[in-house]
Parts: sequence; structure tokens; C-alpha cells
Amino acid sequence: MSAGDPAVLRGEARQAGGVPATATVTLRPSGFSVAVGGSAPWEAAYRDVATVVDDDDAALVQLGAGESAERWIFERFGPRLGTLARGLRDGRFRQWLADGLVELPDDEPVELVELEAGSGAGVGQLLYFRRGVAFALLDERLPRRRVRRADIGAVVATPGSGGVRVETTEGPIELLRLGQATTSHALRWSALRDSAAADISAIVARLVPDAPFEIRRQLAAALREGHPADAAALGAGWEALERAVLTEPAFAASYAELLTRAGGTAASRWLAIAPEAPGVPDRIRAWFFVGLPGNLVAMELVTEGAHATYLFRVSPRATFEAGAPGEEALRAAVEEISDALIDARFLREPMAIPDARLVEAPHLRYRLALRALPGLAAARVRFVARIVHRDPASWAAALDDLIAWHGSVHDEAAAWPGRSAQESQIDEARAGGDDPPRG
Repeated sequence: MSAGDPAVLRGEARQAGGVPATATVTLRPSGFSVAVGGSAPWEAAYRDVATVVDDDDAALVQLGAGESAERWIFERFGPRLGTLARGLRDGRFRQWLADGLVELPDDEPVELVELEAGSGAGVGQLLYFRRGVAFALLDERLPRRRVRRADIGAVVATPGSGGVRVETTEGPIELLRLGQATTSHALRWSALRDSAAADISAIVARLVPDAPFEIRRQLAAALREGHPADAAALGAGWEALERAVLTEPAFAASYAELLTRAGGTAASRWLAIAPEAPGVPDRIRAWFFVGLPGNLVAMELVTEGAHATYLFRVSPRATFEAGAPGEEALRAAVEEISDALIDARFLREPMAIPDARLVEAPHLRYRLALRALPGLAAARVRFVARIVHRDPASWAAALDDLIAWHGSVHDEAAAWPGRSAQESQIDEARAGGDDPPRG
């Protein structure tokens, strides 16, 4: 279904337990409508579709969830019943990706393939996009999944059996019985992986062009498109990369202050880099994490001007005791937050905006993204506060106050008393036309 080209399908429809009547279903790129009998059509978004179950004669479609859900049976659509079921599934799949901030070309088709991944196997939908691949098995009990291009490893095609095996950081994916499409699928997975490697190599070469080849290669391998890496992973290239991404004086100063509070050179810290968008390695995004006392980890995106330091909870407050969180818990938090940043295309606002602001109409895309991206929602749960870079003294005082407060509180719902003042500064900067932390 292409943009501006709706599909109009006619048959019969009824609610479960009701009497069938003539029905017209119109599928559009943004949603669909159903007109039953002589009644005015009702409209729905594809994300409203909870279940689609079809056979040769009828399709059962559930809209919504819980006691208020509606169950409709569509029948007598003849050969176009398959078009109806697939149109609803494909529309829902594409809308899920769009809600999750994936930019999709209108002409990229959703393909049906047989695949195995983890504990799930069967026929599923598959769609390629610039940042990776998404798939969803038709068995709706199984979760949909996105695979980032940088997480793709070896791709092995077996044209004789029509299969492609893809190694990923979350385990292998097998595409089965592809027939003549075997080679084209293998090439698409490989091209995504290779473009991610090319982008990160170009970024490393731009940041540390004078580093020896073996160091640049180690950096590129460890820093695959936003993967946070520590000094052990970056080896001899750590200091050179650290200097290269901390050229902004405000960030260099805040980084040094964070390290001081975290134990100096012994502090747990990570760097991450990625292109702003695939294929544009000259537009670099770089960020760092520093593990802090008080069950906190700080994150700062250093390539958009001096805005704010973002602070996140490491371990559940109820289980945290005085001291530093365990290294395993700290690393897990860093990886989760960094993954969320990548998936959200570097938008921090969905993680940080106060609940009272999130429900406002202009922030609909944030609410949809939080529903579509579990990792982003998890990062929001971890979020504690952001401290604005207005002047070094007030920034440092707020940071110390937050560390002391957060290390002693065990209530997961408690909010740092200083958070509202920081958010007020952001609002004031927006109103005054200054450059506050952007989404």
C-alpha cells in the first residue's frame, strides 16, 4: 500500500455474536476505516489492532484491550480477505516502527519470510530500514524485534537450501526457504552491517587521525555505533579519544568534576560515539557516562553545546546500600541508557520530561515512542534529574545535593526536591530563546 493510494475492500462484517451486514473497509497509510450497513464509517489507527486471526473464510480482528475491546469478524471478502488481513498487519507493523522513531520510505515493502529467532519460529513480517532490520512473527504471543545494523555479525547464505543465518549480539536469526531471494536477503543484512562499520571507522579516523592503525581498528571494533566502551575495551586509544570528544570547555570541566566525585582515575566511565544518521559520519554524536556515588550514573551528550548533565538510577532504590553500585549493575544501566539514546535518535526529552508535561499535546510523539520502545521506557524509569549548565558553581552545588539525597532515599516514587528548579531553568531558557537541552 503506497502513500495516497488507499485500498477499498468490500464484504460483510459483524461484531462477535452479532448479525453480519455489508461492510466496506478502506486501508490508508495512516489508518483505516470501516463502514457497516448504512452507518457512518468509524476510524481506527493501526496501533489499535491488538489481534488479527484469519483463515480461508473469515478474519477476526480485536481492537483495543481489556473489557472495552471490540471483536469484529470480517467475512465474504473472497480473495481480498488476505489483502485485508495483511493490510492490517502490515499497517500495524509499520506504525509500530514509525511510533518508535524509525524513518521508513513509503516504497519499502513488508516482506513475509519464514524465520527462527530465539525461542520463536514461523512465518513473520520483515522490514529493512537504514538503521537495521525489524521483524514480527505472525504468532502474536511473541514479541516484535528490532536489530540494529551495528549488532549484525556474520551473515552466511546457503543458496542450495534457500537459507540465511545471521549472527547478532542477541543470538542467531535464521531465514528459511527463501528460494531465489536468498542472495538478496543476505546482501541486505551484510550491507547494513558493513555501512555501520564504515561509518564508525570514518568517525574514528576523523577524531584521532594520527593514531596508529591498530589503535584505530581497536577503537572502531569496541565503539560499534553507540556501544559504550571503557578504558579496558579501548586500550591505548582511550586517552586520545577522550581528548578528541571533550573539546568543549564546559564538557571537559563537568567531566573532570564528575570524575573527582567518582574517585578520580579509578572512576568507572565509558565513552560512546555514533553518526547522527546512517551514512553521515561527518555529523558525530559523542557521549560519556560516569558512575557516581549515591547510586547514580551521569550521562552527557557532548556534541550539541553545553546543555545539561543527565542523571540516572543504577540499582533499585529499595535494594541499594551506602557505597557504590556493583560494576555489573552499573554496566547494565549504562548499556540500557545508551541503547535507548540510539533507538530514540538522540532525543533525551522522552527520558527526562516531567510526567505533567509528557501528557501535553505537543509531546504525543514522545508518548508513542515510549510505548513502542521498551528500552526507552526503561531508561525513563531510571531517570532521576538533569542539571543545567548555567554556571559551574550552581551546577556543582546541585550535583552534590542530588548525590547526597539519592544515596539515602529508598522510595522509588520519590523525586529529588531540586528537580523542579532545574526544569524551571529549562523552561525559562526556552521562553527567553536561549539554547536549553533539546529533545
